[in-house]
Amino acid sequence: MSQISETQNNGLNIANSPKEKQETNILSTVMFCITVARKNWRWFALSALVCIGLAYLYAKRKPRVYHQSATILLSGSDAKSNKSRAFNSLQEISGIQSTDNLKDEIFVLTSRRLMGVVVEKLKLDISYSYTESLTPISLFDDTPIVAEFLEAYKNSVSFEAELRNNKINIKNLRVKGKKTGFEKTITFNEPVKTPGGIVVFRKTKTTPEFNNKTIHISRISTESAITRFRACISANENEKDANLITLHCQDTNHKRANAILSTLLDVYKTDIVDAKNSVANNTAKFIDERIELIGKQLSDVEKELVDFKQESNFLDYNLNVTNYLTESTTSHQNLLDLETKMAVITSLRDFIRTHAASEGKLIPVLGALGNESIDQQINEYNNLMVERNNLLINSSPTANAIVERDRVLSAMRSTICAAIDSYVSSIKIQLNKARASDNALRAAMTTAPKSEIKTLDITRQQKIKEALYTYLLNKREETALQLAINEANVRVVEFPYGVAIPVSPHTTRILLIAFLIGIAIPAGIFWLLITMDKTVHGRKDIEDELSAPILGDIPRWNDDKNEKKFLSKEDNGKTISEAFRVLRYNLNMVMQEGVIVITSSTPSQGKSFISRNIAAILGIGGAKTLLIDADIRKNTVSQILNMRRASIGLTSYLAGQAEIDDIIQKDIAENLDMIPAGVRPPNPAELLMSNRLDTLISTLRNEYGYQFIVIDTTPTINVADSGIVNRVADISLYVIRVGVEDRRFLSDLEKLYQEGKLRNMHIVVNDSNAKNIGDHGYGYGYGYGFGYGYGYGYGYGYGYGYGYGNERKHRTKLGKIIETFLSIRK
Repeated sequence: MSQISETQNNGLNIANSPKEKQETNILSTVMFCITVARKNWRWFALSALVCIGLAYLYAKRKPRVYHQSATILLSGSDAKSNKSRAFNSLQEISGIQSTDNLKDEIFVLTSRRLMGVVVEKLKLDISYSYTESLTPISLFDDTPIVAEFLEAYKNSVSFEAELRNNKINIKNLRVKGKKTGFEKTITFNEPVKTPGGIVVFRKTKTTPEFNNKTIHISRISTESAITRFRACISANENEKDANLITLHCQDTNHKRANAILSTLLDVYKTDIVDAKNSVANNTAKFIDERIELIGKQLSDVEKELVDFKQESNFLDYNLNVTNYLTESTTSHQNLLDLETKMAVITSLRDFIRTHAASEGKLIPVLGALGNESIDQQINEYNNLMVERNNLLINSSPTANAIVERDRVLSAMRSTICAAIDSYVSSIKIQLNKARASDNALRAAMTTAPKSEIKTLDITRQQKIKEALYTYLLNKREETALQLAINEANVRVVEFPYGVAIPVSPHTTRILLIAFLIGIAIPAGIFWLLITMDKTVHGRKDIEDELSAPILGDIPRWNDDKNEKKFLSKEDNGKTISEAFRVLRYNLNMVMQEGVIVITSSTPSQGKSFISRNIAAILGIGGAKTLLIDADIRKNTVSQILNMRRASIGLTSYLAGQAEIDDIIQKDIAENLDMIPAGVRPPNPAELLMSNRLDTLISTLRNEYGYQFIVIDTTPTINVADSGIVNRVADISLYVIRVGVEDRRFLSDLEKLYQEGKLRNMHIVVNDSNAKNIGDHGYGYGYGYGFGYGYGYGYGYGYGYGYGYGNERKHRTKLGKIIETFLSIRK
């Protein structure tokens, strides 16, 4: 019969392909989630409503943020200029990747230095706002009052000013966030001394809508205001190949955002003009110093000439030297030009070596040196120096950008000095030739009076100084003209613009996120509870771990008032009755008659409930059935059926104190007899090991004609009784109760099945949810009971209970709470 049973059981558990199992797992998980959500929809709805309500209050209390933007065009030498190309070329030669000049301008636009000027001009360190319908509203030029602090900033101050006609009630004053308790009613234009300093309130306009309203006023430090409003500003390149920069400003007042952008653009233009004029200012200073020096030298030469003529009584020597002057005119003019160039270039070289390197000064642009290469190098150097000085304002001298530019500037100075030295050498050669030619002419005039020669020398020095003086005067006028031009190479393409519609907060998005959070919270709680739950959830958990066949699923019998008794014909049509009929049908497929031993892992699995009711349903089916209470330690079935006769029962027969006819209780139900457990023996295991148990079973089957003998035994863990009784079994029904059996024990149970320690073991799933069975459509589902640990024991004085009447006392408090939580809809 064992081989027949195994063959039939193989037909009950048909192995699915891996793909079918995967699809079944996914579908089961989805259906499980739907079932949990459907059964607990009120919790999901409550959580979603609470989260949406909180999100609405959050969005309502958030200040409205407005967006303004402006676009500027960098044109001329400031955008893609020679300085940028020269600097990028030098960087590429040095192996450094060049950067876009627009990024430097974006850094300048968003720098703290420019924002500090904006904060000072707009007085952004003092803010005004009021609350309307829980929403804070910022004020700027539309504020009805203005607070003027007559003392320098010391600490942050905030207070409320309630407008009452022509009076102001100051209250809730805080200094550095701490309440001061100061409260006073004053009039406009009246200085009032407060813990935060002396304040004067001035009315800006009369607006009835602000009567009896409270204006929130706060004052912060300039540095804090710069940090706050600098965070509101952003800039980016409009297009990669264009010189367009778009500025963005987000603020809680759209008029203030517009004013910040407008003021920032004005400050930026002024900064560019000041940077450009720094070159001209430095050149003008150098020219003034040289004019003063050359003027003094020219005065000395003229005085020397006058003194010499007076001493030598020499008035006119043109007639004596006419031929000499005619021949030496060209030589004198050439010598004059060369000496002028030599004086200018030498002064410029001395300036570069003494001032430009150490003080970061610009090199004067003189323009008429006669060497375009040197002039171009000086222009490139000055442009790069201006850029370096601008970056130094917002960074330290040790910053990488400053150090790199200092290195390039040093190389450029060396290049310029080398070029000047080379140019000086060429001028010296030309000058020596010119002097040699002049000396030759002078040597030819050996007959000329010494006074004439002396006069010519003085006159030549006078003309050199006059030419140099005139040249410097012309350069000073050119520099003054350049200073008079204050136009920046920046053009506003789009003036600050934006609509008076807030871009933040996104109420719809916030409510949607809140709704999702509201759904996720209970889902997460259920997931956490299910994850923490280590008990069997349903038939699928058993099938995943065990290869033993499953005979049937028994749902919870919640609607029966007398659940400790047997099923009867009156229960026909009920889910519990039909479940036992399915179990009887599957049992008949395995065996037509024989001994059925029923056991479980631990108490509270419903073993005794299954035992008495499978016996009852077999009897209702017409089979002569005997129920034996072999749990002689606890006598559970006997106690449930009120069979407590002290000396008559299974233990009496096994001890040789009674015969079979004495221990059988006839007709306790239709076609059902019973042998109660009897008295509790001191040696239950040894008593069950006696041969009288084998004799009893054989006699009952052969002589008494019982088709089915159902034996209720003890749990298998830590108690040997069930294993001892199992030797007479034709089939072993192992009861696993959903929500009670620990899933971690299933692997041990599989090992028990593989080793064949329980004869022809089959599984009965108890306390499965009938509704879930129908919903899933697979003949199995998940239960939602929660219980942890085993908590059992045997021996004298022990106690345990199982069956539906006593199982709840073995569930943990957490299990009870969760069970109530999940069945709240009932």
